[in-house]
Amino acid sequence: MKKSRAFAASVGLLAVGLVLSGCAATTRPTARAHSDSVVLENDLQYGTALGQKLLLNACLPKSKTAPRAAMILIHGGGFDSGTKDFGGMNALCSELADGGIAAFSVDYRLAPKFAYPAQVNDVTEALTWLREPAQIAQFGIDPERIGLFGSSAGAIIASSIGTNGSGSLAGDDRVAAVVAMSPAVDLTEQGLLRGNPSTPAMASILQYLGCSDFIDCPDAHAASPLYAVDKTDPPFYIAISQKELVPLEQGKAMASALKAVGVPVTLDVKPGKKHGLELLDEATRASIRQFLIDNLVNSTRPTD
Repeated sequence: MKKSRAFAASVGLLAVGLVLSGCAATTRPTARAHSDSVVLENDLQYGTALGQKLLLNACLPKSKTAPRAAMILIHGGGFDSGTKDFGGMNALCSELADGGIAAFSVDYRLAPKFAYPAQVNDVTEALTWLREPAQIAQFGIDPERIGLFGSSAGAIIASSIGTNGSGSLAGDDRVAAVVAMSPAVDLTEQGLLRGNPSTPAMASILQYLGCSDFIDCPDAHAASPLYAVDKTDPPFYIAISQKELVPLEQGKAMASALKAVGVPVTLDVKPGKKHGLELLDEATRASIRQFLIDNLVNSTRPTD
């Protein structure tokens, strides 16, 4: 009975795959031209994994004011597609730099060739690379004020790093703030009962986990940010639609877990079905800007 229910739900979570891949396939947010106040540096290598070069694009404020806050941008695409060069991420990268925040749009290894935790490890390596003395000097960034912005599949990665980090803000794996657009945070069999996950999403999640089903999937719990929440986590901004591919219950569960341990969290629930970067209308942009000003740019959060 349990297995058949999980299989039926699994068919539903396959939708999450499309959900997550939908970020790259659905309507893209309006692209914004690069400002004259932004310096672009593309295809910088931050690491190597099994012979594959790991690259990122940097969008830097021309202003020499330093040290400055920084954001790592993590694209969506269902874990098996998408790149750092996706138009929506390029626009966001430039927009953040125009506002005085150094932004870095990263590539990471894709499924099905690579499963969890490869994607989390890659973005964590980008974070570590940015905190090396050479990059701190080159980009003029403050290692204690680095945040993560993830969309769709990227929101899962961002939430995982945000909740799995340990040590000080200047350490390798702790960040100062997380913005998660349409995150799925419970990837376990139990998570299938949170709302009505779509069929494509399940396929993407299973591919990410390297599993054929949710019943016998050893990494499902570890890959679920919801179960790693604790009081040391950074402030979160979670945006999600009422009727999108990722069930609203996923976003609500994450917000509730963070609030329960005293972590500041903003849950921004939008009407309709928009997903990931599609949620970035002017009102959402303004809310995220204020969140970053409060929790990243002007952050005075303790480092432990």
